Amino acid sequence: MTEIRLELLLGRQVYDLDGEAVGRVEEIRAEARGAELYVVEYHLGPYSLFERLSALAIGRAVLTAIGASGRKKAVPWDKLDMRDLEHLQVTCRKAALHTLD
Repeated sequence: MTEIRLELLLGRQVYDLDGEAVGRVEEIRAEARGAELYVVEYHLGPYSLFERLSALAIGRAVLTAIGASGRKKAVPWDKLDMRDLEHLQVTCRKAALHTLD
């Protein structure tokens, strides 16, 4: 099993298979299984930054006021290629990613 320091992923840009920017890693969801924590999914985009800062309602209002579009994108743990931490890539196209409210 490979260990990666999750704080090194925060703020990193993620690209899809076509090289299109998907968003930056802003939130990482994990769940406990016994004494271990397992990453479930990564949340990308500006809405996810406000989620991480526990200010999602305020952030949504600010982003809406300035005309920012988009939603949080959820990337399942197994769809993020982390072989090169400097160039993170999802293993699908941007349109195939699940968006969250």
